[in-house]
Amino acid sequence: MITRAQFIEQILRQIYGTYPSDDASITPMLVNQYLDQAIAFAAKTNYTDNIKLDAIGYVNNSFYTTFKGIAITKDETGLWKLELPQVPVGIGANEGVSTLVLKDDKNKISLPLVPLTENQKTYFQSMQNLPFKTLYYVEGSYAYIISSLKLSDYTATVTLVSGGDSTDLSSNLNVPGDYIPAVIQFIQQQLMLMKQTPKDLANDGTDLAQN
Repeated sequence: MITRAQFIEQILRQIYGTYPSDDASITPMLVNQYLDQAIAFAAKTNYTDNIKLDAIGYVNNSFYTTFKGIAITKDETGLWKLELPQVPVGIGANEGVSTLVLKDDKNKISLPLVPLTENQKTYFQSMQNLPFKTLYYVEGSYAYIISSLKLSDYTATVTLVSGGDSTDLSSNLNVPGDYIPAVIQFIQQQLMLMKQTPKDLANDGTDLAQN
């Protein structure tokens, strides 16, 4: 396995031909930002590759990461919300998030919650009678759980397409080896465009003229 910091150093060395100086315009945090975008691109590429190979759209398990201990807060009566580690990748109807379960203070884990698509939200009231099932839907970086129970006593465990913890550069980079080249190519294209853009060094209030 390779850590995010090691991968970022590899990208920087490829861009500059050596380890960049402290005042380099392309910083490790900038590469880390592009890294999440590149992983999303690679996951979507994997999704379409699988459709071509198997005639079924799915993302390889190696792209998924599980995050635990996520707090749940009340949004309104019968509706609870939790903040996801990142906005899910836009694949399928709601396949960016694989699994969402709840855990109580005794570490007892619930059955997986049932996801709703945006279309199903228009008639989910007729689906609430599903035995032992709790419904949820995702909007942006939040998941909303439909329940009359007090869910603030629980924490959430969510599995979604992710390269891992983007806030911790010492964490492992969660990308299959055969898709690392796609990640590298995506990041290099973005950074080379930035590196080749002329810099406006004059503080005169006007933009740099483009030829």
